[in-house]
Amino acid sequence: MKKLLFCATLSLPFLAWAQPDNDFCSDALDISEILMGDIGEQISLGPFVNLEATGEPELADDLAGFWFDIAPGASSPAVDQSVWFKFTGDGNTYQIFTWSCPGSAFYSNDLQLALYAGSCDNLSLVTANDDMQVWWGWWHSVLNFTAEEGVEYWLMADGFNHYDGDEWQGVGQGTFCLAGMQLEPLTDHITCDASRNISALFEETTASSPGFIGPFDDTELGSGIGMNLEADMLGTECWNDGVDDGSVWFSWTGDGNSYTVSHSQCQEDLTETWLYYFSWDSQMALYRGDCAELVPIACSEDLNFDENQFWSQIGFDSEEGEEYHLRFDGFHWTAAGFEWSAEGAFCLRADAGSVNNAPDQTETFVIDAYPNPARNQITISWSGDEATADIRVINPAGKEAAFWPSVRRGSEHTFDLPSGFYTLQIETSKTRSTRHLQILR
Repeated sequence: MKKLLFCATLSLPFLAWAQPDNDFCSDALDISEILMGDIGEQISLGPFVNLEATGEPELADDLAGFWFDIAPGASSPAVDQSVWFKFTGDGNTYQIFTWSCPGSAFYSNDLQLALYAGSCDNLSLVTANDDMQVWWGWWHSVLNFTAEEGVEYWLMADGFNHYDGDEWQGVGQGTFCLAGMQLEPLTDHITCDASRNISALFEETTASSPGFIGPFDDTELGSGIGMNLEADMLGTECWNDGVDDGSVWFSWTGDGNSYTVSHSQCQEDLTETWLYYFSWDSQMALYRGDCAELVPIACSEDLNFDENQFWSQIGFDSEEGEEYHLRFDGFHWTAAGFEWSAEGAFCLRADAGSVNNAPDQTETFVIDAYPNPARNQITISWSGDEATADIRVINPAGKEAAFWPSVRRGSEHTFDLPSGFYTLQIETSKTRSTRHLQILR
């Protein structure tokens, strides 16, 4: 799956580490603080360490199908360098994930999480996750769930067990952080006539500032939402999967203005909060009228498939007093013999003006970043008449890894970033766009 290369310089800083205090379930660290934020408030804890930790091979069988660090000839994944955390459920819905916080360093950010209920001598697996998105090198781990009130939970974090063919390469180890955010479950909003009203989204949207609403959860474990093979697919003709993977519904009353609604993060500044939806792969359909007589008016699948921008976006001109309904759904994935639905945490963003009425920028604004893949230097250029642009490099965890203001077109930049897939965000005074960048070390 991934190749690990150990060297003396990499291992030297780890030589002084002792066995972690939370090596065993019975010594789990209490992370109840991660549940104390309001909806949309992200709390980060750590860094924590799994250096010199031992494992729990007796838990491996239950993790088959969730974790994929399976040794050649084995049928179950490895659980061999794990640490433990605990908290008590409060009845709310959360997303928890691993990430690289300041001061942490974990090989390839390659952790796995498993969540259990019960007691240390009688653990019951709730859910587990290996990677956010393995094909893009996003090897952080993420969980969405509802923490039932009064239930004791145990969270295990383990390093990925790396093989190159039949040759064992080592176990992922280092220091890492955990981040958690309370979400609004959409359990009660899976039909048109039970739509979640989002009029507030448009009330806060201005010509100079977008509006945001959320974060929402549409997962099976967080909100109890799953596939609906009997769903009416009216208005979803652009959806490439052709199925309802657990649509959720939103509604509002038109005010006569034009808007663009997008699947989004919850604010423009990603240094404050960040949440994950699988591959950001959503699809939407927009309707007007009463639920009994819906009239489809727009459909969206991917913003830009070629650039792996799988999130959906819809522009429309609203009529004052008209009722609108937005259907939001995750894409149905099939790969490597598995099938699953994109799900997770998300916000909706509204911008003034319909993207349908804006000039098409796909032909007039082209970003060129070379070489790509890059090692430690890159030259960035773009089309159009803008001589300078602000450039941000977003890492696989969605955090800003570099910022270069007022960059001149065609200039070369030197950086020191670990291997992985990054996103370049390029913004001029007239437009903005993104491009994926792979860094190799």
